[in-house]
Amino acid sequence: MGVIADGFVVGFAFSENANSVLLVRKQRPEWQKGLLNGIGGKIEEGETSLDAMHRECKEETGLSLNWLRKGLMQGKHSAGEGYAADDGRRFQCYIFYAFSQEIFNFKQIEDEVLGVYDPSLVRRPDVVENLTFLIPFGRCSQDAFMSLTYQ
Repeated sequence: MGVIADGFVVGFAFSENANSVLLVRKQRPEWQKGLLNGIGGKIEEGETSLDAMHRECKEETGLSLNWLRKGLMQGKHSAGEGYAADDGRRFQCYIFYAFSQEIFNFKQIEDEVLGVYDPSLVRRPDVVENLTFLIPFGRCSQDAFMSLTYQ
């Protein structure tokens, strides 16, 4: 299976009625450059996934939100993501969702531009590909957990 070397979090912050979502226009990593994605980043040593989600959100948006962990993506890094195709490095990325009117009060802190969007944008060509199902999943009110494995 390989060594799990990298842990990440990604969070999708919706308005209370889920008609708006706060997203980031990514500059890094290179394979995401110019695309919209959720808030998030790497889990630091000693952090839980929830701790990392709170920290990343505060660092990127200035917001403190009530995050719910509702999924896990895992698999091998792809060669197109800056990794050698056969290096055996694996990742885990915990998926979080939050619902708050506070998303409209974000602060632009970092160089990656924040914006509030209509969730129907998931069909646009300028989003990270898996947002086409991660955003609709988060909007549903079911108490479900998503587990995805990339081979």
